[in-house]
This record gives sequence, structure tokens and C-alpha cells, in this order.
Amino acid sequence: MTIRNMAQQAMMNGSLGGINPLFGKQNLSLPTLPKSGENNPSLSASTYPGFTTSAAMRDAGNSLLSAVQGKSTEFSQYQGASSNEQTATVSIDNARMSAEAKAALASKPMELNVSQTATAQVNAGQALDKGSNAAAAGEHSFSIEVGGKTHSFQMSVSASDTNEDVQKKMAELINKANIGISANVTADDKTGTTALSLASTATGTDQAFTVRDVQGNLASSMGVNAATQQAQNAIYSINGGPQLESQSNNVSLAEGVSATLTGSGSTSVSATRDTGAAMAAAGGIVDALNSALKGANSSDGRGSSRFANDISALINRYSSQLSLAGINVSRNGELSIDETKMERAAANGSLDRLMNNERIGLSAEVERIGQNAVSTDKYADSQLGFNYNRGQLNFFNVNNTGWLFNMYL
Repeated sequence: MTIRNMAQQAMMNGSLGGINPLFGKQNLSLPTLPKSGENNPSLSASTYPGFTTSAAMRDAGNSLLSAVQGKSTEFSQYQGASSNEQTATVSIDNARMSAEAKAALASKPMELNVSQTATAQVNAGQALDKGSNAAAAGEHSFSIEVGGKTHSFQMSVSASDTNEDVQKKMAELINKANIGISANVTADDKTGTTALSLASTATGTDQAFTVRDVQGNLASSMGVNAATQQAQNAIYSINGGPQLESQSNNVSLAEGVSATLTGSGSTSVSATRDTGAAMAAAGGIVDALNSALKGANSSDGRGSSRFANDISALINRYSSQLSLAGINVSRNGELSIDETKMERAAANGSLDRLMNNERIGLSAEVERIGQNAVSTDKYADSQLGFNYNRGQLNFFNVNNTGWLFNMYL
């Protein structure tokens, strides 16, 4: 029987009972057929366009998706820990370090011994009376050798130039050259003195430099021709192994594990779960579920009711796991967080397992409900009806009738 014949037979019977042998007579009133003599339009099954998923429902779905999508790694993040941060601080690159390596470092710390840290060379000039002039008037030149390359500088000094004037001119020349040496003039108002200081912009022996007067006495008169702090490399060892050397204090200890050396000494390097990141991500999911459930319960319509029922069913299904992870479920289904309990769950990995389990992870279930609210008609209030091709006529059937028509489509 075609849809048209089914619909016409139903209209002749005055109810839907005649076309639903599976579920019996539905006793739904039907609209009056067009009067005799009028063209009898064909009938078609369609969804009445006035009944769609509400904007509030879609917003709730988007909030659920935002709370879970891209957040799975937040529950499995690790952070580096150092037992002695005066020797080194530690960081972990979660994208580079495998889960197995994180777990291994969490169970067995790495021993780091630092013999010396890397330093930059500094040539701190003399503090000179800023109103006097220690440099002779005339043409001067000096050179700075750094990284195997020599850079030359020329400058004129007039009889009226003070020490401060000369120091500032030298600093400007050096800084403009951009050779990896920073020049700075400091003033001491109490003593009325100023001093020129030169320093490498990077640590390590590769950035050591030499300052020489070529013509005149600028470098020596300002006191910047000798190093007051030598450049040196960092020297350290891992787990009692051979000594390692680095131009920088930022060193790699293992794949995805780096340290910043801060002083000589020993420290234990370990990995711990980032409880702050995990708890923040869990809090976002809890807030989104509470908001979605509250909105659905306060809205009319069968779509909102189905949405609320799915969220409530999800919470009930996971209630015991949620409780173990520090997420309490009230009698009305609202979620709340026990921070002490959740922090413990985040630290031991049970919060991660609850959210990211491949088979029964809560995050995946929340995402499924969110997707249904945003991109499907699962929570729409639409129902199957009949439309005339002209003079539209609509009525809405129970779900059973929709099933029957789906069988014939």
C-alpha cells in the first residue's frame, strides 16, 4: 500500500487505526477533506518545519562539546618536579614524552648533579665621576672580538664630553652593531658616578669576548677592557654517568624532559600528574552538564525531555565512578566537586581513566549527547505529519505512526 493510499484510507475511516495494524487504532482525529468538486491533491509524509531543535538546546550541546573536545590530554598531563629547585627546575613536554616514559619517571626519579652552571661574560667598567673626563679628546677606535670575528668601532671625543657622555656614546655604538654584546650605562646618584658595563647576551664560552683599544684609550679609560666575570659552560651528570657540558643552562635530560640549571648541587627529577589541569577540565564538564540539565528540565517539549533524560541516565550510569573521582551526584542529579577527593583521583590517574577510557569513557558519552543536540534531530520536537501539495494541512502523529511510515519510505 502506498503512503497516499494509506493516508486516504485513514481519512475515510476518520482515524489512524485503519492503517496501523501493528499498534491498533490510535483514535486521532483527522482534518476534514477538501469539499467535493475540488481537485483532490496528493498526500505526502513530511516533517512540519515549525518544530525543530531549539537554539537553547543547540547552545547546550555546543557547551557540552566545548567542555570535552580537545580536553582528553588535560587529564593525562604530567609536570616535572625537582627535589631541589636551587639546583634545577624541570619541565615536561607532554606531546614529546610517551605515557610509558612519564610513568617510569614517576616511579623512579632521575638523579641530576650539577658541577657548575653556564654564565655569560661581563666586563663591568669603573664607576667614574660623571662630570669629569677620563678619556683624552680626539679620535678613538677600539675593537671587540667575539665568536672568532673582530668588530671595529670609531668615535670622536671632544674636550667638553664628560665621562657619562663618552659612556653613552660607546654604549650606543656597541648596541647598534648587534654583535651579541649588550652595553649599559648605570648611574649612582648618591656618589655622582656612572659606569659602562658590557655583557654577552648568551651564556657559554662560545660567547666570550675581548675588548682592545686600537687608537686612543677609550676602553681602558672606561674600564671595560677586562672581564669581571668569565664565560663558562654548564657541567652536569645524570644518574652518575659521565660529565656533560652545555653552553646554556637549559638542558635536555631525556626525550620530552628538560631542566633549567640554577646552581651547583644535586636534585632528584621526577614526573607527577598535573592535577590542576585535570581538575580544571573536569570542572568544565561538570559545569556544562549541570547547565544543560537545568536548562532542559526548565524547558517544555518532548525534545527537552529526551535531552534531560539522556543526561540524567548518563549521570546515573556513572554515579559510582563519579563519586570515586570526587564528583558527587545529588538527588536531583546535580553534580558537585569534592576538591580533596578529586585531587587525589587526578594524582593517581583514576580521573583520567574515568574520562578517557576507550570503551566507557565519560568524555566520549558527553560528546555523543552534545553532538545529538547540535547536529541531529534526536532532541527535536518535530513529528511526522501529512502535507497537501496545495492548501497545506498538518497534523501530528504519535511515534508509532512515525515508525509505520518509516517502514514504507
